[in-house]
Amino acid sequence: MTLLYAACFFLCKMFAFDAVSSTNVLFSFIFILLISQNCRGNLPNFLDDVETEINSLATKTLRLYRGLCSVSSTDCSSAFDKNSFACSTNEIKGAGSYCSSNQGSAYYTSEPGCTQCENRRLNRDRSLVRTASSNCTCQDIVNADVCWTKGIDDDLKTTNLPGLLWQQIATTHGFTRLYPGSAQEECHSYDPRLRSWFVAASAGPKDVVILIDSSASMSLVPRNRQGSNLSLMQLAKRAVAHVLRTLTFVDYIAVAKFSTESEQVTVNEVYTLIQATRDNVGALIEEVNNIQPEGHTNFEQAFRLAFRIFERSASVGRTTGCNKAVLFMTDGSPTRGEDDPAKLAEIVDDLNTRSDGTKIASIFTYSISEVAEKEISKHIACSANGVWSEVETGTAASLQEQLSQYYEYFSTLHKGPSGIIWTEPYLDSFGADMVITAAKAVYDSSNTSQSKLVAVVAIDISYAYIQELDDSKSNVMAELQRRQEFCPNIAVYSECELEVLRQKVYTEGSVSYESRPDKICGIENTCPLPADTACPNRTFQYDQCTQHSQATQDYKEAACCGTFLPCPSSVPTNSLSPLLSAALSLLGVIIVCCLL
Repeated sequence: MTLLYAACFFLCKMFAFDAVSSTNVLFSFIFILLISQNCRGNLPNFLDDVETEINSLATKTLRLYRGLCSVSSTDCSSAFDKNSFACSTNEIKGAGSYCSSNQGSAYYTSEPGCTQCENRRLNRDRSLVRTASSNCTCQDIVNADVCWTKGIDDDLKTTNLPGLLWQQIATTHGFTRLYPGSAQEECHSYDPRLRSWFVAASAGPKDVVILIDSSASMSLVPRNRQGSNLSLMQLAKRAVAHVLRTLTFVDYIAVAKFSTESEQVTVNEVYTLIQATRDNVGALIEEVNNIQPEGHTNFEQAFRLAFRIFERSASVGRTTGCNKAVLFMTDGSPTRGEDDPAKLAEIVDDLNTRSDGTKIASIFTYSISEVAEKEISKHIACSANGVWSEVETGTAASLQEQLSQYYEYFSTLHKGPSGIIWTEPYLDSFGADMVITAAKAVYDSSNTSQSKLVAVVAIDISYAYIQELDDSKSNVMAELQRRQEFCPNIAVYSECELEVLRQKVYTEGSVSYESRPDKICGIENTCPLPADTACPNRTFQYDQCTQHSQATQDYKEAACCGTFLPCPSSVPTNSLSPLLSAALSLLGVIIVCCLL
Protein backbone atom coordinates (compact mmCIF):
# COMPACT_ATOMS: atom_id res chain seq x y z
CA MET A 1 0.00 0.00 0.00
CA THR A 2 2.95 2.33 0.70
CA LEU A 3 4.19 1.78 -2.84
CA LEU A 4 0.72 2.53 -4.20
CA TYR A 5 0.45 5.82 -2.29
CA ALA A 6 3.92 6.84 -3.46
CA ALA A 7 3.07 6.07 -7.07
CA CYS A 8 -0.18 7.99 -6.86
CA PHE A 9 1.53 11.02 -5.29
CA PHE A 10 4.10 10.99 -8.09
CA LEU A 11 1.43 10.80 -10.80
CA CYS A 12 -0.71 13.56 -9.37
CA LYS A 13 2.25 15.92 -9.02
CA MET A 14 3.51 15.13 -12.49
CA PHE A 15 0.15 15.75 -14.16
CA ALA A 16 -0.41 18.91 -12.15
CA PHE A 17 2.78 20.50 -13.50
CA ASP A 18 2.94 19.04 -16.99
CA ALA A 19 -0.48 17.91 -18.14
CA VAL A 20 0.28 18.10 -21.86
CA SER A 21 3.50 16.19 -22.03
CA SER A 22 3.05 13.09 -24.18
CA THR A 23 6.31 11.74 -22.82
CA ASN A 24 4.99 11.96 -19.29
CA VAL A 25 1.73 10.29 -20.33
CA LEU A 26 3.64 7.38 -21.87
CA PHE A 27 5.93 7.12 -18.86
CA SER A 28 2.94 7.20 -16.53
CA PHE A 29 1.25 4.43 -18.44
CA ILE A 30 4.34 2.21 -18.17
CA PHE A 31 4.67 3.10 -14.51
CA ILE A 32 1.07 2.09 -13.85
CA LEU A 33 1.66 -1.27 -15.53
CA LEU A 34 4.71 -1.86 -13.34
CA ILE A 35 2.80 -1.27 -10.11
CA SER A 36 -0.45 -2.89 -11.23
CA GLN A 37 0.34 -6.13 -9.46
CA ASN A 38 0.46 -4.22 -6.17
CA CYS A 39 -2.95 -2.66 -6.87
CA ARG A 40 -4.63 -5.97 -7.60
CA GLY A 41 -6.04 -8.41 -5.08
CA ASN A 42 -4.14 -11.43 -3.91
CA LEU A 43 -5.58 -14.68 -5.27
CA PRO A 44 -4.21 -17.07 -2.60
CA ASN A 45 -5.46 -14.83 0.20
CA PHE A 46 -8.90 -14.61 -1.38
CA LEU A 47 -9.12 -18.38 -1.81
CA ASP A 48 -8.12 -18.71 1.84
CA ASP A 49 -11.09 -16.51 2.74
CA VAL A 50 -13.44 -18.67 0.67
CA GLU A 51 -12.15 -21.82 2.34
CA THR A 52 -12.70 -20.24 5.76
CA GLU A 53 -16.34 -19.63 4.84
CA ILE A 54 -16.72 -23.16 3.47
CA ASN A 55 -15.35 -24.68 6.67
CA SER A 56 -17.71 -22.52 8.72
CA LEU A 57 -20.74 -23.63 6.67
CA ALA A 58 -19.67 -27.26 6.92
CA THR A 59 -19.37 -27.00 10.70
CA LYS A 60 -22.82 -25.42 11.03
CA THR A 61 -24.34 -27.97 8.64
CA LEU A 62 -23.01 -30.86 10.71
CA ARG A 63 -24.32 -29.28 13.92
CA LEU A 64 -27.78 -28.89 12.40
CA TYR A 65 -27.80 -32.44 11.10
CA ARG A 66 -26.88 -33.90 14.46
CA GLY A 67 -29.81 -32.04 15.97
CA LEU A 68 -32.31 -32.98 13.28
CA CYS A 69 -34.45 -35.11 15.60
CA SER A 70 -34.44 -32.48 18.35
CA VAL A 71 -36.46 -30.08 16.20
CA SER A 72 -40.05 -30.13 17.40
CA SER A 73 -42.65 -32.06 15.46
CA THR A 74 -44.70 -28.88 15.24
CA ASP A 75 -41.89 -27.05 13.44
CA CYS A 76 -41.32 -29.89 11.01
CA SER A 77 -44.76 -31.40 10.57
CA SER A 78 -45.34 -29.27 7.48
CA ALA A 79 -41.81 -28.36 6.53
CA PHE A 80 -42.72 -27.68 2.91
CA ASP A 81 -45.29 -25.11 4.00
CA LYS A 82 -42.59 -23.19 5.87
CA ASN A 83 -40.11 -23.12 2.99
CA SER A 84 -40.20 -21.64 -0.47
CA PHE A 85 -39.88 -23.89 -3.47
CA ALA A 86 -37.78 -22.29 -6.16
CA CYS A 87 -40.24 -23.12 -8.95
CA SER A 88 -43.63 -21.99 -7.72
CA THR A 89 -43.55 -19.17 -5.22
CA ASN A 90 -44.11 -15.45 -5.24
CA GLU A 91 -42.65 -15.08 -1.76
CA ILE A 92 -39.35 -14.12 -3.35
CA LYS A 93 -40.95 -10.74 -4.03
CA GLY A 94 -41.56 -10.17 -0.33
CA ALA A 95 -39.21 -8.86 2.36
CA GLY A 96 -35.58 -9.04 1.31
CA SER A 97 -36.38 -8.86 -2.40
CA TYR A 98 -33.94 -6.98 -4.62
CA CYS A 99 -33.03 -6.70 -8.28
CA SER A 100 -29.58 -7.53 -9.61
CA SER A 101 -27.88 -7.38 -12.98
CA ASN A 102 -24.72 -8.98 -11.56
CA GLN A 103 -26.14 -12.47 -11.03
CA GLY A 104 -26.42 -13.60 -14.63
CA SER A 105 -29.70 -14.20 -16.45
CA ALA A 106 -32.97 -15.95 -15.71
CA TYR A 107 -34.29 -18.02 -18.62
CA TYR A 108 -37.85 -18.90 -19.61
CA THR A 109 -38.17 -22.01 -21.77
CA SER A 110 -41.92 -22.67 -21.71
CA GLU A 111 -42.38 -20.51 -24.79
CA PRO A 112 -40.83 -21.22 -28.21
CA GLY A 113 -37.33 -19.86 -28.62
CA CYS A 114 -35.02 -18.48 -25.97
CA THR A 115 -36.07 -15.66 -23.69
CA GLN A 116 -34.06 -14.24 -20.83
CA CYS A 117 -34.09 -11.55 -18.17
CA GLU A 118 -30.81 -9.95 -17.15
CA ASN A 119 -32.34 -7.95 -14.29
CA ARG A 120 -33.01 -10.84 -11.92
CA ARG A 121 -35.15 -10.77 -8.85
CA LEU A 122 -33.40 -12.31 -5.84
CA ASN A 123 -34.10 -12.49 -2.13
CA ARG A 124 -31.39 -11.95 0.46
CA ASP A 125 -33.63 -12.90 3.40
CA ARG A 126 -34.32 -16.49 2.43
CA SER A 127 -32.98 -19.48 0.59
CA LEU A 128 -35.08 -21.53 -1.81
CA VAL A 129 -35.25 -25.31 -2.10
CA ARG A 130 -35.25 -27.88 -4.90
CA THR A 131 -35.47 -31.66 -5.15
CA ALA A 132 -33.92 -34.02 -7.66
CA SER A 133 -37.20 -35.33 -9.06
CA SER A 134 -40.92 -35.30 -8.47
CA ASN A 135 -40.55 -38.96 -7.59
CA CYS A 136 -38.68 -38.17 -4.36
CA THR A 137 -40.21 -34.80 -3.40
CA CYS A 138 -42.87 -36.08 -1.03
CA GLN A 139 -40.76 -38.54 0.93
CA ASP A 140 -40.27 -38.24 4.68
CA ILE A 141 -36.51 -38.38 4.31
CA VAL A 142 -36.51 -35.37 1.95
CA ASN A 143 -38.93 -33.48 4.17
CA ALA A 144 -36.50 -34.04 7.03
CA ASP A 145 -33.73 -32.46 4.94
CA VAL A 146 -35.95 -29.47 4.24
CA CYS A 147 -36.54 -29.14 7.96
CA TRP A 148 -33.09 -29.46 9.48
CA THR A 149 -31.33 -27.35 6.83
CA LYS A 150 -33.59 -24.33 7.24
CA GLY A 151 -31.51 -23.27 10.25
CA ILE A 152 -28.57 -22.46 7.96
CA ASP A 153 -30.16 -19.32 6.48
CA ASP A 154 -28.68 -16.90 9.03
CA ASP A 155 -25.18 -18.22 8.29
CA LEU A 156 -25.71 -17.92 4.54
CA LYS A 157 -26.74 -14.29 4.95
CA THR A 158 -23.53 -13.37 6.79
CA THR A 159 -21.15 -14.81 4.19
CA ASN A 160 -19.41 -11.76 2.77
CA LEU A 161 -17.07 -12.37 -0.14
CA PRO A 162 -16.38 -10.30 -3.26
CA GLY A 163 -17.48 -12.14 -6.39
CA LEU A 164 -19.86 -14.35 -4.39
CA LEU A 165 -22.77 -15.69 -6.46
CA TRP A 166 -24.44 -18.72 -4.88
CA GLN A 167 -24.24 -20.83 -1.75
CA GLN A 168 -25.66 -24.35 -1.74
CA ILE A 169 -26.36 -27.05 0.80
CA ALA A 170 -26.98 -30.33 -1.05
CA THR A 171 -27.88 -33.56 0.72
CA THR A 172 -27.41 -37.18 -0.23
CA HIS A 173 -31.15 -37.45 -0.90
CA GLY A 174 -31.00 -35.02 -3.82
CA PHE A 175 -32.29 -32.00 -1.91
CA THR A 176 -30.74 -28.54 -2.49
CA ARG A 177 -31.02 -25.32 -0.52
CA LEU A 178 -29.89 -22.35 -2.66
CA TYR A 179 -29.00 -18.84 -1.46
CA PRO A 180 -29.74 -16.09 -2.32
CA GLY A 181 -33.32 -17.06 -3.10
CA SER A 182 -33.73 -17.29 -6.85
CA ALA A 183 -36.83 -18.48 -8.69
CA GLN A 184 -36.33 -21.49 -10.94
CA GLU A 185 -38.61 -22.56 -13.75
CA GLU A 186 -38.60 -26.19 -12.58
CA CYS A 187 -38.09 -27.77 -9.19
CA HIS A 188 -37.35 -31.32 -10.22
CA SER A 189 -34.66 -31.07 -12.88
CA TYR A 190 -31.61 -30.42 -10.68
CA ASP A 191 -29.89 -33.34 -8.97
CA PRO A 192 -26.86 -31.99 -7.07
CA ARG A 193 -25.47 -35.50 -6.57
CA LEU A 194 -24.64 -35.66 -10.27
CA ARG A 195 -22.81 -32.32 -10.31
CA SER A 196 -19.03 -32.47 -10.59
CA TRP A 197 -18.45 -30.49 -7.38
CA PHE A 198 -20.64 -32.88 -5.35
CA VAL A 199 -18.90 -35.98 -6.72
CA ALA A 200 -15.44 -34.45 -6.32
CA ALA A 201 -16.07 -33.35 -2.74
CA SER A 202 -17.48 -36.72 -1.67
CA ALA A 203 -15.08 -38.98 -3.59
CA GLY A 204 -11.89 -36.90 -3.76
CA PRO A 205 -9.25 -37.04 -6.53
CA LYS A 206 -9.38 -40.34 -8.41
CA ASP A 207 -8.17 -42.28 -11.43
CA VAL A 208 -10.99 -43.84 -13.46
CA VAL A 209 -10.92 -46.30 -16.36
CA ILE A 210 -14.26 -46.97 -18.10
CA LEU A 211 -14.61 -50.19 -20.11
CA ILE A 212 -17.42 -50.24 -22.70
CA ASP A 213 -18.66 -53.41 -24.35
CA SER A 214 -18.64 -52.61 -28.08
CA SER A 215 -19.58 -56.06 -29.37
CA ALA A 216 -22.23 -56.48 -32.06
CA SER A 217 -24.99 -57.25 -29.56
CA MET A 218 -24.76 -53.69 -28.19
CA SER A 219 -26.61 -52.54 -31.32
CA LEU A 220 -29.81 -54.15 -30.04
CA VAL A 221 -32.71 -52.00 -28.84
CA PRO A 222 -34.01 -53.12 -25.42
CA ARG A 223 -37.62 -54.19 -25.10
CA ASN A 224 -40.16 -52.09 -23.21
CA ARG A 225 -38.35 -48.87 -23.97
CA GLN A 226 -41.54 -46.79 -23.66
CA GLY A 227 -41.45 -45.77 -27.29
CA SER A 228 -37.73 -44.98 -27.40
CA ASN A 229 -35.56 -46.55 -30.09
CA LEU A 230 -32.18 -46.08 -28.40
CA SER A 231 -29.84 -49.05 -28.68
CA LEU A 232 -27.77 -50.38 -25.79
CA MET A 233 -24.72 -48.71 -27.33
CA GLN A 234 -26.47 -45.35 -27.49
CA LEU A 235 -27.56 -45.71 -23.87
CA ALA A 236 -24.02 -46.64 -22.86
CA LYS A 237 -22.56 -43.64 -24.68
CA ARG A 238 -24.94 -41.28 -22.90
CA ALA A 239 -24.12 -42.85 -19.56
CA VAL A 240 -20.37 -42.61 -20.14
CA ALA A 241 -20.67 -38.97 -21.18
CA HIS A 242 -22.63 -38.31 -17.99
CA VAL A 243 -19.94 -39.94 -15.84
CA LEU A 244 -17.21 -37.99 -17.61
CA ARG A 245 -18.99 -34.73 -16.84
CA THR A 246 -18.98 -35.54 -13.12
CA LEU A 247 -15.18 -35.45 -13.09
CA THR A 248 -13.05 -32.40 -12.34
CA PHE A 249 -9.61 -31.31 -13.48
CA VAL A 250 -7.92 -33.00 -10.51
CA ASP A 251 -9.16 -36.41 -11.71
CA TYR A 252 -7.58 -38.62 -14.39
CA ILE A 253 -9.63 -40.62 -16.85
CA ALA A 254 -9.37 -43.20 -19.65
CA VAL A 255 -11.99 -44.97 -21.73
CA ALA A 256 -11.53 -48.27 -23.56
CA LYS A 257 -13.83 -50.32 -25.75
CA PHE A 258 -13.75 -54.08 -25.97
CA SER A 259 -15.20 -56.67 -28.31
CA THR A 260 -13.06 -59.41 -29.85
CA GLU A 261 -10.05 -57.29 -28.86
CA SER A 262 -9.72 -54.26 -26.61
CA GLU A 263 -8.66 -50.76 -27.62
CA GLN A 264 -8.24 -47.50 -25.74
CA VAL A 265 -10.37 -44.59 -26.92
CA THR A 266 -7.79 -41.82 -27.07
CA VAL A 267 -7.53 -38.06 -27.38
CA ASN A 268 -4.55 -37.07 -29.55
CA GLU A 269 -3.31 -40.69 -29.35
CA VAL A 270 -2.37 -40.43 -25.67
CA TYR A 271 -2.39 -44.00 -24.40
CA THR A 272 -2.48 -43.21 -20.70
CA LEU A 273 -4.90 -41.61 -18.31
CA ILE A 274 -5.51 -37.97 -19.17
CA GLN A 275 -6.38 -35.10 -16.88
CA ALA A 276 -10.15 -34.62 -16.78
CA THR A 277 -10.18 -30.98 -17.81
CA ARG A 278 -13.29 -29.65 -19.51
CA ASP A 279 -11.49 -29.60 -22.87
CA ASN A 280 -10.20 -33.17 -22.51
CA VAL A 281 -13.58 -34.45 -21.35
CA GLY A 282 -15.30 -32.79 -24.30
CA ALA A 283 -12.83 -34.31 -26.75
CA LEU A 284 -13.13 -37.73 -25.13
CA ILE A 285 -16.94 -37.64 -25.35
CA GLU A 286 -16.62 -36.95 -29.08
CA GLU A 287 -14.38 -40.01 -29.47
CA VAL A 288 -16.75 -42.18 -27.42
CA ASN A 289 -19.62 -41.16 -29.69
CA ASN A 290 -17.67 -42.59 -32.65
CA ILE A 291 -17.63 -46.13 -31.21
CA GLN A 292 -19.46 -48.64 -33.42
CA PRO A 293 -20.64 -52.06 -32.17
CA GLU A 294 -19.02 -55.05 -33.85
CA GLY A 295 -17.35 -58.37 -33.11
CA HIS A 296 -17.45 -60.76 -30.17
CA THR A 297 -17.00 -60.18 -26.42
CA ASN A 298 -13.70 -60.60 -24.58
CA PHE A 299 -13.79 -59.70 -20.87
CA GLU A 300 -10.21 -60.82 -20.24
CA GLN A 301 -8.70 -58.47 -22.82
CA ALA A 302 -10.70 -55.56 -21.43
CA PHE A 303 -9.35 -55.93 -17.89
CA ARG A 304 -5.79 -56.55 -19.09
CA LEU A 305 -5.93 -53.26 -20.98
CA ALA A 306 -7.38 -51.39 -17.99
CA PHE A 307 -4.49 -52.31 -15.73
CA ARG A 308 -1.93 -51.64 -18.48
CA ILE A 309 -3.36 -48.12 -18.66
CA PHE A 310 -2.91 -47.69 -14.90
CA GLU A 311 0.66 -49.00 -15.15
CA ARG A 312 1.65 -46.81 -18.12
CA SER A 313 0.11 -43.75 -16.50
CA ALA A 314 1.96 -44.25 -13.22
CA SER A 315 5.27 -44.56 -15.07
CA VAL A 316 4.88 -41.07 -16.57
CA GLY A 317 3.18 -39.39 -13.61
CA ARG A 318 -0.29 -39.09 -15.15
CA THR A 319 -2.17 -40.06 -12.04
CA THR A 320 -3.71 -38.53 -8.96
CA GLY A 321 -1.85 -41.05 -6.84
CA CYS A 322 -5.16 -41.58 -5.04
CA ASN A 323 -8.02 -44.05 -5.29
CA LYS A 324 -8.62 -45.85 -8.58
CA ALA A 325 -11.80 -47.25 -10.09
CA VAL A 326 -12.67 -49.48 -13.04
CA LEU A 327 -16.22 -49.12 -14.40
CA PHE A 328 -17.04 -52.15 -16.56
CA MET A 329 -20.30 -52.39 -18.51
CA THR A 330 -21.53 -55.22 -20.68
CA ASP A 331 -24.73 -56.64 -22.12
CA GLY A 332 -23.61 -60.25 -22.39
CA SER A 333 -21.10 -62.94 -21.49
CA PRO A 334 -17.59 -63.53 -22.85
CA THR A 335 -17.41 -65.37 -26.17
CA ARG A 336 -13.65 -64.96 -26.55
CA GLY A 337 -10.83 -65.32 -24.01
CA GLU A 338 -11.40 -66.85 -20.59
CA ASP A 339 -15.08 -67.49 -19.90
CA ASP A 340 -15.03 -69.52 -16.69
CA PRO A 341 -16.28 -67.23 -13.86
CA ALA A 342 -13.83 -68.45 -11.23
CA LYS A 343 -10.80 -68.44 -13.54
CA LEU A 344 -11.67 -65.03 -15.00
CA ALA A 345 -12.12 -63.57 -11.51
CA GLU A 346 -8.72 -65.02 -10.57
CA ILE A 347 -7.09 -63.38 -13.61
CA VAL A 348 -8.63 -60.01 -12.75
CA ASP A 349 -7.62 -60.43 -9.10
CA ASP A 350 -3.99 -61.08 -10.11
CA LEU A 351 -4.00 -58.00 -12.35
CA ASN A 352 -5.50 -55.94 -9.52
CA THR A 353 -3.07 -57.00 -6.78
CA ARG A 354 0.18 -55.22 -5.97
CA SER A 355 3.29 -57.04 -4.79
CA ASP A 356 2.41 -56.19 -1.18
CA GLY A 357 -1.02 -57.77 -1.53
CA THR A 358 -3.04 -54.52 -1.63
CA LYS A 359 -5.60 -53.84 -4.35
CA ILE A 360 -4.88 -51.36 -7.13
CA ALA A 361 -8.45 -50.39 -7.99
CA SER A 362 -12.06 -50.77 -6.92
CA ILE A 363 -14.09 -52.55 -9.59
CA PHE A 364 -17.71 -51.77 -10.50
CA THR A 365 -19.47 -54.02 -12.99
CA TYR A 366 -22.79 -53.29 -14.70
CA SER A 367 -25.06 -55.71 -16.55
CA ILE A 368 -27.08 -53.43 -18.80
CA SER A 369 -29.80 -55.50 -20.42
CA GLU A 370 -32.50 -57.91 -19.36
CA VAL A 371 -30.60 -60.82 -20.93
CA ALA A 372 -27.12 -59.78 -19.82
CA GLU A 373 -24.85 -62.31 -18.17
CA LYS A 374 -24.82 -61.69 -14.44
CA GLU A 375 -22.75 -64.36 -12.70
CA ILE A 376 -19.34 -63.50 -14.16
CA SER A 377 -19.76 -59.73 -13.78
CA LYS A 378 -20.90 -60.17 -10.19
CA HIS A 379 -18.08 -62.61 -9.39
CA ILE A 380 -15.45 -60.16 -10.67
CA ALA A 381 -16.83 -57.28 -8.59
CA CYS A 382 -17.23 -59.37 -5.43
CA SER A 383 -13.68 -60.71 -5.67
CA ALA A 384 -12.38 -57.13 -5.82
CA ASN A 385 -14.51 -55.83 -2.91
CA GLY A 386 -16.48 -53.92 -5.50
CA VAL A 387 -20.10 -53.54 -6.50
CA TRP A 388 -22.11 -55.30 -9.20
CA SER A 389 -25.30 -53.70 -10.50
CA GLU A 390 -28.06 -54.98 -12.72
CA VAL A 391 -29.20 -51.89 -14.58
CA GLU A 392 -32.73 -51.63 -15.86
CA THR A 393 -32.89 -50.00 -19.27
CA GLY A 394 -36.43 -48.70 -18.92
CA THR A 395 -35.31 -45.08 -19.17
CA ALA A 396 -32.25 -43.36 -20.54
CA ALA A 397 -31.61 -41.84 -17.12
CA SER A 398 -31.41 -45.16 -15.25
CA LEU A 399 -28.02 -46.19 -16.65
CA GLN A 400 -26.66 -42.67 -16.18
CA GLU A 401 -27.77 -42.62 -12.54
CA GLN A 402 -26.42 -46.08 -11.81
CA LEU A 403 -22.98 -45.43 -13.29
CA SER A 404 -22.66 -42.00 -11.74
CA GLN A 405 -23.27 -43.35 -8.25
CA TYR A 406 -19.90 -45.14 -8.10
CA TYR A 407 -18.74 -42.14 -6.07
CA GLU A 408 -20.96 -43.37 -3.21
CA TYR A 409 -18.57 -46.27 -2.77
CA PHE A 410 -15.78 -43.85 -1.91
CA SER A 411 -17.95 -41.57 0.21
CA THR A 412 -19.45 -44.48 2.16
CA LEU A 413 -16.05 -46.02 2.91
CA HIS A 414 -14.45 -42.65 3.62
CA LYS A 415 -12.52 -42.46 6.88
CA GLY A 416 -11.00 -39.34 8.41
CA PRO A 417 -11.38 -35.62 7.60
CA SER A 418 -12.54 -34.29 4.25
CA GLY A 419 -10.80 -31.64 2.19
CA ILE A 420 -12.03 -28.71 0.13
CA ILE A 421 -12.21 -29.20 -3.62
CA TRP A 422 -12.22 -26.56 -6.37
CA THR A 423 -13.58 -26.82 -9.88
CA GLU A 424 -12.18 -25.23 -12.97
CA PRO A 425 -14.33 -22.49 -14.57
CA TYR A 426 -17.64 -23.78 -15.95
CA LEU A 427 -21.00 -22.40 -17.07
CA ASP A 428 -23.30 -21.95 -14.08
CA SER A 429 -26.50 -24.02 -14.21
CA PHE A 430 -28.41 -21.16 -12.54
CA GLY A 431 -27.56 -18.67 -15.29
CA ALA A 432 -24.69 -16.73 -13.67
CA ASP A 433 -22.19 -17.17 -16.54
CA MET A 434 -18.74 -18.66 -15.76
CA VAL A 435 -18.09 -19.67 -12.15
CA ILE A 436 -15.70 -21.70 -10.06
CA THR A 437 -16.99 -23.72 -7.14
CA ALA A 438 -15.44 -24.54 -3.79
CA ALA A 439 -17.09 -27.48 -2.05
CA LYS A 440 -16.64 -29.65 1.01
CA ALA A 441 -18.25 -32.93 2.02
CA VAL A 442 -19.87 -33.01 5.46
CA TYR A 443 -19.49 -36.33 7.28
CA ASP A 444 -21.10 -37.40 10.52
CA SER A 445 -18.60 -39.54 12.42
CA SER A 446 -20.57 -39.75 15.67
CA ASN A 447 -20.83 -43.47 14.91
CA THR A 448 -17.21 -44.44 15.50
CA SER A 449 -17.44 -47.57 13.35
CA GLN A 450 -18.09 -45.60 10.18
CA SER A 451 -18.67 -42.07 8.94
CA LYS A 452 -21.76 -41.06 7.01
CA LEU A 453 -21.91 -38.55 4.18
CA VAL A 454 -24.59 -36.04 5.15
CA ALA A 455 -24.31 -33.25 2.60
CA VAL A 456 -21.96 -31.17 0.50
CA VAL A 457 -21.69 -27.42 1.02
CA ALA A 458 -20.65 -25.28 -1.94
CA ILE A 459 -19.83 -21.66 -2.74
CA ASP A 460 -19.87 -20.36 -6.32
CA ILE A 461 -17.55 -17.48 -7.18
CA SER A 462 -17.71 -15.41 -10.36
CA TYR A 463 -14.79 -16.33 -12.60
CA ALA A 464 -14.77 -12.73 -13.82
CA TYR A 465 -13.80 -11.69 -10.29
CA ILE A 466 -11.08 -14.35 -10.16
CA GLN A 467 -9.67 -12.86 -13.37
CA GLU A 468 -9.47 -9.49 -11.65
CA LEU A 469 -7.16 -11.09 -9.10
CA ASP A 470 -5.12 -13.01 -11.68
CA ASP A 471 -5.91 -12.95 -15.39
CA SER A 472 -3.62 -15.90 -16.13
CA LYS A 473 -5.75 -19.04 -16.32
CA SER A 474 -2.68 -21.24 -15.93
CA ASN A 475 -1.78 -19.46 -12.69
CA VAL A 476 -5.33 -19.80 -11.40
CA MET A 477 -5.51 -23.50 -12.26
CA ALA A 478 -2.12 -24.19 -10.67
CA GLU A 479 -3.21 -22.49 -7.45
CA LEU A 480 -6.53 -24.38 -7.37
CA GLN A 481 -4.80 -27.70 -8.01
CA ARG A 482 -2.22 -27.03 -5.30
CA ARG A 483 -5.04 -26.77 -2.78
CA GLN A 484 -6.40 -30.22 -3.63
CA GLU A 485 -3.34 -32.39 -3.28
CA PHE A 486 -4.87 -34.78 -0.77
CA CYS A 487 -6.10 -38.36 -0.95
CA PRO A 488 -9.14 -39.51 1.04
CA ASN A 489 -8.60 -42.57 3.18
CA ILE A 490 -10.85 -45.42 2.02
CA ALA A 491 -11.22 -48.49 4.23
CA VAL A 492 -13.70 -51.34 4.62
CA TYR A 493 -14.40 -51.82 8.33
CA SER A 494 -17.13 -54.40 7.88
CA GLU A 495 -18.53 -56.53 5.09
CA CYS A 496 -21.95 -55.05 5.79
CA GLU A 497 -20.73 -51.64 4.61
CA LEU A 498 -20.28 -53.12 1.14
CA GLU A 499 -23.41 -55.23 1.22
CA VAL A 500 -25.59 -52.20 2.00
CA LEU A 501 -24.07 -50.41 -1.01
CA ARG A 502 -24.89 -53.39 -3.20
CA GLN A 503 -28.55 -53.23 -2.17
CA LYS A 504 -29.06 -49.63 -3.29
CA VAL A 505 -31.55 -48.92 -6.06
CA TYR A 506 -31.60 -45.64 -8.02
CA THR A 507 -34.83 -44.62 -9.73
CA GLU A 508 -35.36 -41.17 -11.24
CA GLY A 509 -33.57 -39.26 -8.52
CA SER A 510 -34.81 -41.41 -5.65
CA VAL A 511 -32.62 -43.81 -3.67
CA SER A 512 -34.04 -46.86 -1.93
CA TYR A 513 -32.80 -50.19 -0.60
CA GLU A 514 -33.93 -53.55 -1.88
CA SER A 515 -33.09 -56.78 -0.10
CA ARG A 516 -32.07 -59.06 -2.97
CA PRO A 517 -30.04 -62.19 -2.20
CA ASP A 518 -28.73 -62.34 -5.77
CA LYS A 519 -26.86 -59.04 -5.21
CA ILE A 520 -25.11 -60.22 -2.03
CA CYS A 521 -21.52 -61.35 -2.40
CA GLY A 522 -21.73 -64.32 -0.02
CA ILE A 523 -22.01 -62.91 3.49
CA GLU A 524 -23.84 -65.39 5.71
CA ASN A 525 -25.67 -62.97 8.00
CA THR A 526 -28.22 -60.50 6.66
CA CYS A 527 -27.08 -56.89 6.96
CA PRO A 528 -29.67 -54.39 8.23
CA LEU A 529 -30.63 -51.88 5.55
CA PRO A 530 -31.01 -48.17 6.39
CA ALA A 531 -34.55 -47.02 7.12
CA ASP A 532 -36.09 -44.19 5.12
CA THR A 533 -37.45 -42.47 8.23
CA ALA A 534 -34.98 -39.90 9.54
CA CYS A 535 -36.54 -39.53 12.99
CA PRO A 536 -38.84 -41.88 14.93
CA ASN A 537 -42.44 -40.94 15.70
CA ARG A 538 -42.56 -38.12 13.18
CA THR A 539 -44.88 -37.73 10.24
CA PHE A 540 -45.07 -34.99 7.64
CA GLN A 541 -48.01 -33.30 6.04
CA TYR A 542 -48.00 -33.05 2.25
CA ASP A 543 -50.72 -30.47 1.70
CA GLN A 544 -48.45 -28.29 -0.44
CA CYS A 545 -45.73 -30.74 -1.32
CA THR A 546 -47.55 -32.28 -4.28
CA GLN A 547 -48.43 -28.86 -5.70
CA HIS A 548 -44.84 -28.02 -6.59
CA SER A 549 -44.53 -28.60 -10.31
CA GLN A 550 -43.48 -26.52 -13.29
CA ALA A 551 -44.59 -22.92 -12.84
CA THR A 552 -45.73 -20.51 -15.54
CA GLN A 553 -46.68 -16.92 -14.84
CA ASP A 554 -45.65 -17.16 -11.19
CA TYR A 555 -42.12 -17.98 -12.24
CA LYS A 556 -41.91 -15.10 -14.71
CA GLU A 557 -43.00 -12.61 -12.08
CA ALA A 558 -40.78 -14.04 -9.38
CA ALA A 559 -37.65 -14.40 -11.52
CA CYS A 560 -37.51 -11.07 -13.33
CA CYS A 561 -37.62 -7.42 -12.32
CA GLY A 562 -38.28 -6.32 -15.87
CA THR A 563 -39.38 -8.24 -18.95
CA PHE A 564 -38.19 -11.47 -20.53
CA LEU A 565 -36.65 -10.58 -23.90
CA PRO A 566 -35.31 -12.70 -26.78
CA CYS A 567 -31.81 -14.02 -26.18
CA PRO A 568 -29.14 -12.19 -28.22
CA SER A 569 -27.89 -14.04 -31.27
CA SER A 570 -24.32 -13.09 -30.43
CA VAL A 571 -22.39 -11.54 -27.61
CA PRO A 572 -21.79 -7.83 -28.28
CA THR A 573 -18.17 -6.81 -28.59
CA ASN A 574 -16.43 -3.89 -26.98
CA SER A 575 -16.55 -0.97 -29.42
CA LEU A 576 -13.71 0.90 -27.75
CA SER A 577 -10.29 0.64 -29.30
CA PRO A 578 -7.54 -0.91 -27.16
CA LEU A 579 -5.72 2.45 -26.99
CA LEU A 580 -8.82 4.33 -25.87
CA SER A 581 -9.65 1.64 -23.34
CA ALA A 582 -6.14 1.82 -21.94
CA ALA A 583 -6.30 5.61 -21.76
CA LEU A 584 -9.62 5.51 -19.91
CA SER A 585 -8.24 2.93 -17.51
CA LEU A 586 -5.21 5.13 -16.86
CA LEU A 587 -7.43 8.15 -16.29
CA GLY A 588 -9.53 6.17 -13.82
CA VAL A 589 -6.47 5.07 -11.88
CA ILE A 590 -5.15 8.62 -11.73
CA ILE A 591 -8.48 9.98 -10.47
CA VAL A 592 -8.72 7.30 -7.78
CA CYS A 593 -5.14 7.86 -6.74
CA CYS A 594 -5.60 11.60 -6.42
CA LEU A 595 -8.67 11.03 -4.22
CA LEU A 596 -6.80 8.77 -1.79
